[in-house]
Amino acid sequence: MTNARHLWAVARALQRDVRPCVNDGDARATLDNSIRVLTATANGLEQGPSTFLDPAVSLPLAADTDRLGGPAENAAAYRSTGAIIAQMADRLDKGEGLTAFRDAIACECALLQSAIDRMDEIEQAPPRRTIGGTDSIDPERLATYLRQRTGCDALRIESFKLVVGGRSRQTALLGLSGMGDLPARLVIQRGIPNLAAGDAFLDEVTQFNLLDRLHRAGMRVPRPLLVETDPAWLDAPFMLVELAPGATAQPEYWLPVDDRNVVLDLARQMAILHAQPVAEAGQGLRPSRSSFDLESWQAELDDMAREWNALARWPSITMSAVISWLRANVDCLDDRQAIVHNDMIFHNILAQDGTITAVLDWEQAAIGHPGEDLGYCYPVVIAATDWASFMDAYRAAGGTDIPQRQIDYFALRGGLRLMNLVLKGGRDTFEKGHSDDVLVASAGANFTQRLMHRIALVLQSILERS
Repeated sequence: MTNARHLWAVARALQRDVRPCVNDGDARATLDNSIRVLTATANGLEQGPSTFLDPAVSLPLAADTDRLGGPAENAAAYRSTGAIIAQMADRLDKGEGLTAFRDAIACECALLQSAIDRMDEIEQAPPRRTIGGTDSIDPERLATYLRQRTGCDALRIESFKLVVGGRSRQTALLGLSGMGDLPARLVIQRGIPNLAAGDAFLDEVTQFNLLDRLHRAGMRVPRPLLVETDPAWLDAPFMLVELAPGATAQPEYWLPVDDRNVVLDLARQMAILHAQPVAEAGQGLRPSRSSFDLESWQAELDDMAREWNALARWPSITMSAVISWLRANVDCLDDRQAIVHNDMIFHNILAQDGTITAVLDWEQAAIGHPGEDLGYCYPVVIAATDWASFMDAYRAAGGTDIPQRQIDYFALRGGLRLMNLVLKGGRDTFEKGHSDDVLVASAGANFTQRLMHRIALVLQSILERS
């Protein structure tokens, strides 16, 4: 029995026999990500195909099935195919045109698909029991604060549930009684105590002011109610908003949204966001770059390409082709600016009856190019509907016309940028011993393979239209 088979067996046993017995929400999240790490590792040890592109082209398999020092981010780099992938990626890096590589891109995409299918067999098995929950925000201290702010001595927190997930904030749902003018159901977002503030995420006051502006402009965002910066109350700044109705439009990050109406509603909500005056609504937001001229875009691309080449442990036809395409098309960009969400896709959206009820998680909002949001959502939109319909809805709601070439650029740029972030902030953070959190390990071991597959699909879509 190979190492891969051992790991598959462990992952299946954890999913089948252990997971249904775990009620603690944090423990269950840790178990889920441990299973993901196991399946991704097992995938890397699997024996790959002996041919690539042409059945006549084959390489001898090594004695064991371990990949050739292969990276988690490229499930296609088996010993039997990795050399050919490396050769083709090197030719792309040296400037050869993309046309001759369409079949190769499709083949690497197919290899990634087969890897993901093996992982999904285990990871998407339906759970037998529902997730429980624990809390780390003290409900009694929160109730004391709310009584002081509202003047309602009868106010009580009747229900409290921590929402599992999130790396920079803790979120909980609460139900109130005796609350005066406050809604009966609220959401609290608290910063992580003792976590140093940085430029990557907006502070609570800036988020509160942005949500207030957007809510008054008619965008469907949670209605902000209270913001507190004094850590004496709950050990860190926090914000309270009204709980919006509905459920997450995309409970699993990689699954497509099954309601086309929700997808088109995203276009309308995005148009409202991008139409907000930057000078007024963007107060406190950082620009995503110091300049928006062509030289700045070219410099950013050079930096991202260097970072990928430094982080990647094995060449990728897909990623080399992406960088090649971006270099050839960077001149399509302009200097228009808007408020951008930077993660405005369906795992951050609540919906009900085909309509978006709230766009969540504004901590990465910035001043950038509207194409950044549009390109970022492009892969998930085209999995659910045609892009032309999405852009029709965007323009009808007040969004400006964005050329398709710019959408394509930002779709690929978003994939490359996210890949670098996950490799550096997930895989390397874990492997260098800066974190022993299995969530971080999962980011490098599991997320990158799926992300590369998504990027390959986007690239294929672009090349088929060119």
